[in-house]
Amino acid sequence: MLRVELSRSVVSIPLLLVWLTLVGLAVKAQPTPVLNCISVEDDGSLNVSWAIPSGTFDGFRLFYKKVNDPLSNSIDFTNTTGSTVISVPDGQTVGYEIYLVTFNFGPPLQTSAESNHLRSMMLTVSNAGAGNGIARLDWNRIQASTNGVFTVFRKELSGTFSQIAQTSNNFYEDTITSPYCKIGTAGTDLYYRVEFSSGTCVANSSTNSGNFFDDNVPDDPTLSFVTINPAGQAEVNWTHSPSADVGGYIVGVQEGLNFIDHFTTTYVNVFVDDQITLPTYHDPCIDSVIYVVRAQDLCNNQSSGAINYQFPHNTIRLRGETQTLCERKATLIWNAYKNMQPAVTEYKVLRTRNGSAPVEIAAIAATGASQYKHIDDELLTPGDVYTYKISTNNGDNSKISSSCEIQLVPDPEPFTLFELDYISVVDNDHVELFVNSDPPYLISDIEVWRSSINGSSVEKLFSMPWEVFSPDTIADVSALVNETSYYYSVVALDACGFELEASNLARSVFLEISDIGNDEYRLSWNAYEDWGNNLLEYAVYRIADGVVEAGFPVTVPPSVQVFNDFAGDLTANRTTYYVEAVRNDEITSRSNEVLLPADAVVTIPNAFRPDGISPLFKPRLKNIEPGSYLFTIYNRWGQLVFETGNTSEGWNGLVGGQPASTDLYTWIITFKDLPGNKVVKRGTVMLVR
Repeated sequence: MLRVELSRSVVSIPLLLVWLTLVGLAVKAQPTPVLNCISVEDDGSLNVSWAIPSGTFDGFRLFYKKVNDPLSNSIDFTNTTGSTVISVPDGQTVGYEIYLVTFNFGPPLQTSAESNHLRSMMLTVSNAGAGNGIARLDWNRIQASTNGVFTVFRKELSGTFSQIAQTSNNFYEDTITSPYCKIGTAGTDLYYRVEFSSGTCVANSSTNSGNFFDDNVPDDPTLSFVTINPAGQAEVNWTHSPSADVGGYIVGVQEGLNFIDHFTTTYVNVFVDDQITLPTYHDPCIDSVIYVVRAQDLCNNQSSGAINYQFPHNTIRLRGETQTLCERKATLIWNAYKNMQPAVTEYKVLRTRNGSAPVEIAAIAATGASQYKHIDDELLTPGDVYTYKISTNNGDNSKISSSCEIQLVPDPEPFTLFELDYISVVDNDHVELFVNSDPPYLISDIEVWRSSINGSSVEKLFSMPWEVFSPDTIADVSALVNETSYYYSVVALDACGFELEASNLARSVFLEISDIGNDEYRLSWNAYEDWGNNLLEYAVYRIADGVVEAGFPVTVPPSVQVFNDFAGDLTANRTTYYVEAVRNDEITSRSNEVLLPADAVVTIPNAFRPDGISPLFKPRLKNIEPGSYLFTIYNRWGQLVFETGNTSEGWNGLVGGQPASTDLYTWIITFKDLPGNKVVKRGTVMLVR
């Protein structure tokens, strides 16, 4: 290679061409070269390369100058040379611009047009952040229109360069992380260099440095969900911070309106809060605990908490009681779970009874409310242990948060006594039930259950308020006491409408009568059911015109339910029977009343003498309804001379206080017989004087 050193000249190639033209010399066209690359070496020199163009020329002339310097230096090279190192001492601190021409020695000297201009890459390093944790690197492109990749290298003073980034821009911000932590009040001197790479060029920038240390706040982790494990401990889950140098996390809890630090973990993404000795600990089974998480890097810089402190997560605190609903149903209340992503869509209610497998009993849709309430439909059994838990379900079923389990043991105040003491037919009209309870104030309402078929088919008849005293009497006015017997039981309800206790089953006594001939009648009845061995006997009563007849009641053993009675000598207008079941404490249960099925009898004379042995004219009556009786007498002209509705009264032969004349008179008697049939009888009587 022929290397020609030319002294500094103020004459540029364009001026030379003008001069040659002015002197009338013919200029032969020269091939225009193309610069490929300029690279700054560690010692400040410049490594330059170019492409050798086709065509005839004698050599290359390279011009270089400091940027913004109007004067250029030049170096000549042979026509086969494609690169060189320009030995300048200040290439690391000053930017240089270069270009190239081809030439022929002539005479006259001939040169080409200028090649493209390249500039050495000069790197500046500055602090881009409010602290000392971000190094801002800026550099110029070798040529404005040249595209390629810039690779950023970094090292400490005594180290070697390591690649840290690649970019197509001509700037880069290097976020400083550990191990470049603050030492005292200063950091570490860090050196940078940029390498440009394209198809024809690999070039280095100048090297520059700055003093930096990691004071960068790491990115927040993202809370995933908070739950309570089977041991009753809060479990906080999160996704890791995207910052590479995070070494641990700080778990915080909310106290009032503020968040305070609770516990610092290593580089994990799950924290089980078993720190019961810390003053910041909250029992998640007693309180709804609100958690946040911050990241902490290896230089002890902490994330801002902007994500999690704005959207904290909380545990679900479940509370429950049975007293509100008379200790027979569980009322459950819990707080909403906030900020889960995707959001909570429903809350599942799980129940366990006496240690059995959990059963989902309800799914409550999330409505955005701050608190939820559910009443278990199950009627709780006193003494059994019921365990409840709430579990969330979110939009994609990816996250589940559970509450603590709570145990409820319903223990309502028990009855020492609740019984259907006895039942009885009253006034041959309805049935009355006599109920005993202790304590009576437990009862709010009573249900009466009845069947005329058997004890296993009783159905609810009616309910009524309880009078809060004992014993109490309940009337069944709908009972058809003259048609059938009834089975009864009563159910005690509390103020919430829940069954407290059902009574024993009792059966009323239904009495029937039948004619067995020869003026004998058979009474038969069903046994009173419920008293068992306490049933002493049955007492049979016969009633003549409302009075218990002599010799009655007649008692029969409890195993006997029939009685035969001779009724041929009865003289009463109305004869009835009833039966009483007698308990050994003299409590009785009465049956319905049956009527002796006798025909009505009317006996009346056909003549009477007012001043004779029988001074009154009246009929003799038997087996009629006294209240239905009417007796009237008319003279031959149809005039009423006597009238009475009293069976003991008769006509004394007077009309208007004066003796009636001897004559034939007409009488009419109307009444109802014992079965209730209306009867009219007519006849005549001769009044004799």
